[in-house]
Amino acid sequence: MKHYNLIVTALIFSGLFLFSCQQKDTVENKEYSGVKIANPIIYEVLVTNPNPEDDWKTECLANTNIHDLVKDIINAVRNGDLPAFDYYDNHQLSIPELEKIIAESDLMNKTGNIQFEEEWFWDAKKLSLEKRVKKMMFGYEIYDALGKVRGYKASFVVDLDADKK
Repeated sequence: MKHYNLIVTALIFSGLFLFSCQQKDTVENKEYSGVKIANPIIYEVLVTNPNPEDDWKTECLANTNIHDLVKDIINAVRNGDLPAFDYYDNHQLSIPELEKIIAESDLMNKTGNIQFEEEWFWDAKKLSLEKRVKKMMFGYEIYDALGKVRGYKASFVVDLDADKK
């Protein structure tokens, strides 16, 4: 009987070990834990410093490099892999409309802020806040007569939840 119990125990541990070694879901299939506390929240983030004399903002943005993000989004919308929508009336932009916005805005060099639409999840047990970006919009710099940044103009919105190619 002892031999039987030893074999059963070994089989149980072997099964647990095998199941624990299975690969976990990728980030794409991630389930968010906690309570949804924002659905959605929309806010803008400066990604370049419009005032070089503002040392604090320069320090805050010192490790920010959005060039690859802007380039990848532009390529994805140009290729049709990610739909782009008009910021003002939300119609899906045609390729000519999109190209006009990209050419007029010089997004690669003049993106100064990004507007995010996100869902936020608060997990009180883990004391953890998780964010899921649903939409993004690049704001490009507009200048006054003296060449200083006056503000930002909306380019287009990308819906990261939209059906992709």
